[in-house]
Amino acid sequence: MRRGAWGGIRIARTLSETYSLNLCPGTINHWIYGDRKPRLRNIFRELPSPALSYIIGANKGDGCTITKSGVVKLEVTDRDFAEEFNSCMAQLFSRAKPNRILTRRFDVKRLPLYIVKYSSVQLTSLLRMPLRRILRLALVYPQDFLRGFFDAEGSVDVSAKTLFRYQIGAENTNITLLREVKRVLQEEFGIQSVLDRKREPGAPKRIRGESFMTKRTSFAVLIRRLSGMRSFAVRIGFSIGRKQVKLQDAIRVLQLYGREGGSLAWNKIYYKSNGEWIRSCHRL
Repeated sequence: MRRGAWGGIRIARTLSETYSLNLCPGTINHWIYGDRKPRLRNIFRELPSPALSYIIGANKGDGCTITKSGVVKLEVTDRDFAEEFNSCMAQLFSRAKPNRILTRRFDVKRLPLYIVKYSSVQLTSLLRMPLRRILRLALVYPQDFLRGFFDAEGSVDVSAKTLFRYQIGAENTNITLLREVKRVLQEEFGIQSVLDRKREPGAPKRIRGESFMTKRTSFAVLIRRLSGMRSFAVRIGFSIGRKQVKLQDAIRVLQLYGREGGSLAWNKIYYKSNGEWIRSCHRL
């Protein structure tokens, strides 16, 4: 902008309008004259992109938080989820190299936490926008938004008792958000789903071996048809390897053995530990 003979006032106005970055024209003039140097900041054009859609989707899950100081932080137990989120952050900010993923381990009995942190007042302001406004931006790339959301909130639920049963579910306390997810699944991908009231306040919940009590009423969007599961696996999918493999295994078991024989086949390749299905070394 300076090479175009712009002054500090015009540059400051453009930065504010384009990047929501409010700078004093006097500070910009110091940079122009060379007696001060700017610090590198995480700024971006507030335009739709696959990376931004994924980040918005992931932000709607429990693992992603926004601090008062303007830091977006993801804390999850799946490293591949952290790596995908980290990569999208680097793409959003046009960074040649993403931040280092931090690891925190409380004790040997609990899974380690993988932590991704980026400081950006601009991004935190965007993520705090009203739901309808932020969804208009995110749903320009619905596949990436849904993948981020299901990485954060989704699961593949299997029951392998008398009959083999399965479903893809995503649980959240925001019923308006889930209604929109249901609509997008149907209209953009032809995937039918249902909304269900999942848990009441104080109900027990267990995730990856960790137990806790829910604080608010939660709801779930559920994909139960085989055709819907196939479409989800191919057109949306999980970035989290264990979830994607479990989904593909459930589809293959049903196709090869049906509901009556599926339970026996499933129990040959999976075993339960602390309420979670763990894949063994056996193959279908």
